[in-house]
Amino acid sequence: MLTSLWRHRSLVYELAKRDFSGKYQGSFGGIVWSLVQPLFLLTVYTIAFGVILKSRWGFSGGTAEYALMLFAGLIVFNAFSECLTKATTLITGNPNFVKKVVFPLELLPVITVATALVHALIGVAVWLLGYMLLFGAPRVGAIMFPLIFACYLPILLGVGWLLAALGVVAKDISQLTGMLNHTLLFLTPIFYSIEAAPPLLQNLLLLNPLTFVVEQFRLVLYYGQIPALKGLALYFVLASLFALLSLALFRRLRPTFADLV
Repeated sequence: MLTSLWRHRSLVYELAKRDFSGKYQGSFGGIVWSLVQPLFLLTVYTIAFGVILKSRWGFSGGTAEYALMLFAGLIVFNAFSECLTKATTLITGNPNFVKKVVFPLELLPVITVATALVHALIGVAVWLLGYMLLFGAPRVGAIMFPLIFACYLPILLGVGWLLAALGVVAKDISQLTGMLNHTLLFLTPIFYSIEAAPPLLQNLLLLNPLTFVVEQFRLVLYYGQIPALKGLALYFVLASLFALLSLALFRRLRPTFADLV
């Protein structure tokens, strides 16, 4: 896979650039929408939970702290959500790549993940700007956030390969991913801290593969602390195993794509 990625690196770059710019092509705002959309959702969620419901992070702090914690969680979740919702139609939505062009189809999820990570990096830049305006210079430990993304990457790739393959075999999978996306939004500690949940529910939340990444991302970005390195190493190993199994399934089902698309 790495060899194929390196061999087609120029193609991946061009397709990722087209995927990113194509989302905003023809709109008056252009790339500005990549900033406006997350900020709009952040404003809505902050007003709903932080102002109206008066939610506080860990039962303390103010609305500003809550908004930053919420935004950090959304950065991680939105990357996953983008890969989840796009993956099921990656193959069926590109029939020319399947039938008429000799193309390494396993790179399509890589392109989606690359676009999602660009959006995430834009979100981090906005978050850091917001932190500087509210509290001053971010803590030095915040520079370790790429390490969190590096450990998160295999999960995004695995989801892409798995759902891209299943989306060809079972068209109903796109309906299920829509439901799963909304479910994970509230079963991931984004709007609340994991400590605020009942002890039994905390154990269930920890089974969510997004929970650990969200918690470590906040730990690094907001508190500037060193992440749980052993936990990240274990997470990366398990996530990589999931990605490899998903890629193996994708390649096993690939010969059937031309007949099913």
